[in-house]
Amino acid sequence: MLKVHFLNVGKGNCTIVEFPSGRLAMIDIDNSRINSENSLTDPIDYYIGKFGRKSLFRFILTHPDMDHMSGLNQLANKISISNFWDTENNKELNNEDWDNSPYDRKDWDKYQEFRRSEEDPKCLFLYQNSTADCCWVQDGITILSPTKKLVELANETEEYNHLSYVLKIQYSNVKVLIGGDATVEAWDEILDNCGKDVLEADIFLAPHHGSKNNINKDVFKHINPEYVIVSVAEGVDYDYNYYSGLATNQVLSTKYYGTMNVEIKQDGSCQIFVERNA
Repeated sequence: MLKVHFLNVGKGNCTIVEFPSGRLAMIDIDNSRINSENSLTDPIDYYIGKFGRKSLFRFILTHPDMDHMSGLNQLANKISISNFWDTENNKELNNEDWDNSPYDRKDWDKYQEFRRSEEDPKCLFLYQNSTADCCWVQDGITILSPTKKLVELANETEEYNHLSYVLKIQYSNVKVLIGGDATVEAWDEILDNCGKDVLEADIFLAPHHGSKNNINKDVFKHINPEYVIVSVAEGVDYDYNYYSGLATNQVLSTKYYGTMNVEIKQDGSCQIFVERNA
């Protein structure tokens, strides 16, 4: 069975994947908005509650924005990480960037440490259609983005959403598409290089928290998802009208449904469990 956990972390992202191989992956993390006054899910507490101190086989940072890496330092202090997926970005933060910031600089520092790491975790810089003997291919992961062209564009413009990872995970003919914060330009690159068939997915995690600025209608029509998942904070709008038309069944946002768990069985049957009914 493949299990995908879409955590309700508010504005950021955190997705945990349990593969049939037994390997665990976490795609992004954000605990920056967790407090006693909201019902958000703390990714580290959630992970330990589900898996104890089991090693995290891969942590995938889709791109170097703080709402996708907040909590990384705490996670690393409690859970061993074998592999760390990064992008060849040139992003820098100065002392002034931390003035009145809601984020913890220790997470950025841990990220810089991991970027140079050769073991535990081993840092990997991967690109569209990268393959290896082990182990993401065996886990059904296809890397749709970034390309080197997109990384160059991101570094030139300092718009790092251009280089966000976009991943497709497939098990028993059920496909889950993880959109990261990929831009319109990134989606064009995926369609041009990979073709429309590779975009087809049953479950689609909308890019950039459902923002209208990251919608590429000419590309997304080929996804044709049954469900669209949107990781978005309460009080923040997303393009519900568009995504409700894109989904053939339903749009599920974390701000209304909370944390969601997708279970895909070997026979191809799929169930979605929500934390609360909207």
